[in-house]
Amino acid sequence: MVNKSPAFRLIGVGSSLAFWIIGFTLGGRWLDGQLDSDPVVTVLGLVVGLIIGITDAIRRLLDVVRYQERRNRRKNEAKREGQ
Repeated sequence: MVNKSPAFRLIGVGSSLAFWIIGFTLGGRWLDGQLDSDPVVTVLGLVVGLIIGITDAIRRLLDVVRYQERRNRRKNEAKREGQ
């Protein structure tokens, strides 16, 4: 059983954003060390991580909003049927 609570989904948004930013920045830092191009690839990795992270965060947040809308719609329909 998967917990689809909005709180857990929002925690996933934040951790995913951090993962993308930190991952690409560290990858860029490592590449800078290999290529001796300090800090060019690190900054590029940071920018790419931000772009991917923000895009992913927006997608995940929209999923949470859609989930909440469906849930509210079902509750309202159940109330109408119960009247």
